[in-house]
Amino acid sequence: MNETNNSLAAREVAWWLHPIAIFIGLNGLTGAAAFLADSKIYMELWRTPKYFTEFTALVTVGVIILFSVGARLGTGGHTNYSSEFEWRGAVSFTRALTLFKLSFWLCMMAYAVWIALGVSRGLSIGVLKQIFTGGADVITLRTYLETVPGVTTCTQFGIAAVVLGSIIGSSVGWRLVRGKLVVLFLFALVRALLYSERLAFLELAIPLLVLYFAEPVSWTRRRWLRALVRIAPLAGAVFVYIVFTSFEYFRSWSSYYSARESNLLEFGFWRLLGYYVTSANNSAYLITRIPDSLNAPYFSLHFLWEFPGLNLYVKDLFHWVNFDYNGYMNLLAAGANPEFNNPGGLLSPVVDFGVLGGLAYWGIMGLLTGYLYRLYMINHPLGMCIYPVAFLTLTEIPRYLFWGEGRAFPALAYLLLSALLMVRSATYFESFTQAKLQADRTPLTNC
Repeated sequence: MNETNNSLAAREVAWWLHPIAIFIGLNGLTGAAAFLADSKIYMELWRTPKYFTEFTALVTVGVIILFSVGARLGTGGHTNYSSEFEWRGAVSFTRALTLFKLSFWLCMMAYAVWIALGVSRGLSIGVLKQIFTGGADVITLRTYLETVPGVTTCTQFGIAAVVLGSIIGSSVGWRLVRGKLVVLFLFALVRALLYSERLAFLELAIPLLVLYFAEPVSWTRRRWLRALVRIAPLAGAVFVYIVFTSFEYFRSWSSYYSARESNLLEFGFWRLLGYYVTSANNSAYLITRIPDSLNAPYFSLHFLWEFPGLNLYVKDLFHWVNFDYNGYMNLLAAGANPEFNNPGGLLSPVVDFGVLGGLAYWGIMGLLTGYLYRLYMINHPLGMCIYPVAFLTLTEIPRYLFWGEGRAFPALAYLLLSALLMVRSATYFESFTQAKLQADRTPLTNC
């Protein structure tokens, strides 16, 4: 009982893990910045006209309200969660460990094949040295590491591995999973730095953070640590700015913008802000260019248009949607700035289904996300597996809908299957004590 209470206390201190808090905070600030920024700022800093008007601001407010109401209903209106719903004893530790190892090796095999293909195309140490020294643009690396459908997608099993590894670590100890988690994060860091894909690191770090707060910890008794966790969003914003600017140095500053701009830190701030503001502005632009909506889940479930085999059926089903990546980029080039090409996630369902359809979409998503948060709070396997990815999506909504992208599908499908497989017909009162003892007796060679 004490362990459960301590665990819940840790999550309640991290108030920003609640879907309503993160949704209102990020989208409210982004919408306000997009609306208040003068049209001259848009043109001078981001070289795009301003499309975010009073209408799109009102729709944004409506979306935030509908999502919040849905999430409130999904959580059941509870602020405290009783320990009588404790599910940890109903999870099979052995199955969780097997599923973790399988997802880890699927990810590693995909990376191995991807790197081998890059080497066959001419990737070498010399090329990497040129990128680090500024002799070549980091974007040129994409010519060697061009994505391969089905292969590069399998690297996304790393998300599932981090989630499952974190569940095991927070429940019975990190010793069995620590080594593999470190390897996953090293690969993601290199990918973020060299492949100019910052999300590759964040999509591992954020689920790990969410599940860390599922672990019963002693810091909740220390005032200064509780205070630090409560202001974590502010510290996180500073951290994101530092990481973003560091990556941007290799991505665009050293090879292009250093000759035009005088201050890297100022450049990093305005460019980071630009990614969020122009995403909302791009959504507003699409609404003006597609006033009758697409009447199809193109942005909401974009992975359907990319899934091998299935995409042919989807394109035939929604045959009136003559839209693809090139068409989207051409549309941006006609009236916005394709350099800032994120479509925005908050208003994308409005582009897909119209205003009423978009509002309904976010009401349903709020209900679903709130329910997943409730399951997460009581350690239900489904909540523990899926809510970290849902929370990751909530952090990315100002830019795009992560849960509807092809890179999210493998992890979500694997984690949903894992949640079903991990639950066994054990009594709810069975504790993890035996599993923890087994982990303590397991030699380090099994890591």
